Amino acid sequence: MKVPILKIPFDEDDADFISGELRRMLLDGRLTMDGRCREFEEAFARFCGAPLALGCASGTAALEMICRAIKVAGGSVAVPANTFMATALAPLAAGGRIILVDVDPIYFQMDPEDLARKMRADTRAVILVHLGGFISPAWRRIKAIAENNGACLIEDAAHAHGAEFKAQRAGSLGTAGAFSFYPTKVLTCAEGGMITTADSELHDKLAAMRQHGQRKPGSNLHHEFGLNYRLSEIHALLGLAMMKKAGWILARRRRAAGIYDRLLADSHLTVVIPPPGQSPAYYKYMALLPEGLNRDRFKRLMKEEHQISLTGEVYSRPLHWQPFWAEHPEGLAAPSGPLPVSEMVAERQICLPIYPDISDEALEYVAEKILSTLKRELA
Repeated sequence: MKVPILKIPFDEDDADFISGELRRMLLDGRLTMDGRCREFEEAFARFCGAPLALGCASGTAALEMICRAIKVAGGSVAVPANTFMATALAPLAAGGRIILVDVDPIYFQMDPEDLARKMRADTRAVILVHLGGFISPAWRRIKAIAENNGACLIEDAAHAHGAEFKAQRAGSLGTAGAFSFYPTKVLTCAEGGMITTADSELHDKLAAMRQHGQRKPGSNLHHEFGLNYRLSEIHALLGLAMMKKAGWILARRRRAAGIYDRLLADSHLTVVIPPPGQSPAYYKYMALLPEGLNRDRFKRLMKEEHQISLTGEVYSRPLHWQPFWAEHPEGLAAPSGPLPVSEMVAERQICLPIYPDISDEALEYVAEKILSTLKRELA
């Protein structure tokens, strides 16, 4: 059996819907920032349980726009060391400097104790990353630390479309949430992003920023700093196709994760299990290899011997190990120092294939070969 890294969840029905709507779109000539974009924004806001949503060019653009709107320039922004570089680059682009925070060893997300130690008088925002589609069980404490220090909580929800913790969904927990629709994500429209918020004043400011700072598009009057952060009608159309099946996508990912949980229980693999009250989006199925096992070798064996492609980790290199900082040390608000848990996660984490139409047979095959390979390598 060959198990790929990923399958994009568009099918024949989606193709028929998209092609028909695309034909109408091309004929009416409305290709950006029109009715389909508004419809997608409204549907996504309902999906997240957030009052307002704003489509934009990418998840990174969403983070940058939020950081610009809340004026992080000249201040610092706390981000977890275990995240994609975009989480740090976005506030840097908005004029902030970065505080790197270590993560917890269970969910690999921002450690509130380390955050509390590192908050500064100039900290304007804390970016909480919902890693792998999990909402941190410590999110309320992290939010309180931020707000008690005069900072906003921003959700980097690029992995977490539909992730839920005790009836609250990702994108509705902080000042604003940023989502990505890159092809690998739980919901995709090829490229694009979305901002969710309950703050109408912030939403209006972001809407102007998206359109070169114009509060009224096409007016040629520019009130805010803004660039072209627009979401096209074509990408919104793909997003609408995703919204029609979002419930099915989440249910299938959660079902697949449940099968892995059962098959890998009591193994040498340390699997990330959701806490009570949480329904993750399962962008990734995350686990830790036993200490001392070489991940590169393990992944190579799975690929060469069993035709199983393990997906990319989240993440294989923590932010403080990125060569970027040697060239741009001014981007850090303070030297990071060692971040031992982030380093451990980077060295030991693996992610198993998970996507909506992965079969039970494939899940059983992956689990069987993971266990047999572990047994052999540990002997």
